[in-house]
Amino acid sequence: MDVKVESDRERWFSHFTIDRAPDAIFWIDSHARCHRVNEAICRMLGYAPEEFQSMTIHDFCPEHPIEGWREHWGQLKASKARMFETRLRAKDGRLIPVEISSNYLEFEGKEYACAFARDLTTRKQAEAAVAQLQRQNELILNAAGEGIFGLDLNGTHTFVNPAAAAMLGFALDELLGRRSHPTWHHTKPDGSPYPAEECPIYRAYKDGQSHWGDDETFWRKDGTSFPAQYASTPIRNEAGALVGAVVTFLDITERKRIAAQLQEEAKLAAVTRVLGDIGHDIKNMLMPVLSGTSLLQDEVAELFDRAKVHGETRLQDRHTVVTEVFDMITANAQRIHDRVREIADAVKGVTSPLHFAPCQVAKVVSDVMQTLRQYAAQKGVTLATEGLEALPNIQADERRLFNAFYNLINNAIPEVPAGGSITVRGQRDPQGRILHLVVADTGRGMPPEVRDSLFTNQVVSRKSGGTGLGTKIVKDVIDAHGGTIRVESEQGKGTIFHIGLPMTRPQ
Repeated sequence: MDVKVESDRERWFSHFTIDRAPDAIFWIDSHARCHRVNEAICRMLGYAPEEFQSMTIHDFCPEHPIEGWREHWGQLKASKARMFETRLRAKDGRLIPVEISSNYLEFEGKEYACAFARDLTTRKQAEAAVAQLQRQNELILNAAGEGIFGLDLNGTHTFVNPAAAAMLGFALDELLGRRSHPTWHHTKPDGSPYPAEECPIYRAYKDGQSHWGDDETFWRKDGTSFPAQYASTPIRNEAGALVGAVVTFLDITERKRIAAQLQEEAKLAAVTRVLGDIGHDIKNMLMPVLSGTSLLQDEVAELFDRAKVHGETRLQDRHTVVTEVFDMITANAQRIHDRVREIADAVKGVTSPLHFAPCQVAKVVSDVMQTLRQYAAQKGVTLATEGLEALPNIQADERRLFNAFYNLINNAIPEVPAGGSITVRGQRDPQGRILHLVVADTGRGMPPEVRDSLFTNQVVSRKSGGTGLGTKIVKDVIDAHGGTIRVESEQGKGTIFHIGLPMTRPQ
């Protein structure tokens, strides 16, 4: 076969291959002039082949300006091949993202670059969609109120949202790349070490199972801790292999506090109901005792009168004894009735809203002491006040204050040896906003564990069968008035309660 014919055939095959290639192809000389293009680039940019013949690379590639062409060509000539991303301008003005693979060659003493351009529009759109999704996910993570961690198979933080960092007291960059378990889950609530292999959060990216609960303790940077509700979910890649875990958690301190408060309120409500029922029954049982005693006293008096008529003067001494016994029965039955009424008042005070009105603290304390004076006298304890009469009126619920002082003084009486005293003192602060009241006794004092538990949920009662309800009532009353209460006590020297009551109704 003729060599020329064979050469023409090869040239035809080369031209056909270039023209029908799926990638856009164009040839550029060292002066940036366009020499040859294929059908793909004509379709991509919308120019006819003959239009390219009068164009330079600068006409359809704005990111290759004239002033930078020599440098670009020098780099291509030196490296022989370059691959980079740029944008080509279509005839209608659109900028099309492309990947350029450019090869340097020399032919018949001239320099050329054969460039292959691949349209990246679809890929760029996908990348933009992924980037937008990532931004949205980042916004969601940043806005989430829950703490969120990403962990790799070593338990290292791969991502952390602001809520997680804030709850643990760290900056974001302090947690990223740091091992999770030794950072915030290293110790059990009792202070003992927490091995990582026992940690359910750790197991999620080991056994591939989700783990959750509300009984874990997380530790802050400053060494304090908080109860946490958490969920640890394994993360798998496209092939199904474990690559880590995502952890979400909440600080449930407030939830625990509310639950404990509700439990205490339920307990108090139960005690209140029992006291109310007992008080009601005792009052009902006392009525026939009082009325029967009165009737019996009248009958006995009549019998003694008849005996006197018949000259039974020797019964006069017996009459005096019987009368004293009747008086004692009546008086003590009345005291029991009054005490039951006080229980009913206390129950009502615990469960009903406060009614603020002008109130004299001196009168409240006087009423309490009048009620308890005979009980104190039987124990040989003196009740006294100092400076209360000079105190101004305050806005308070008189009945609730009565309950508070009644419980304090009543609890103190059996703790004070015969010959001792209980004194209530008061003064106004210099600013005229607070009344400072003191209830001081000369009793046995309290051991530290009893003193420190007063006014808490762990109150310890020293009375046989005691419930600690009295101190609960006192604390509730003072809190409801916006006041404060604290206690000083030393065994063998007595106890002092310091109370501060605002002059005006709390907001």
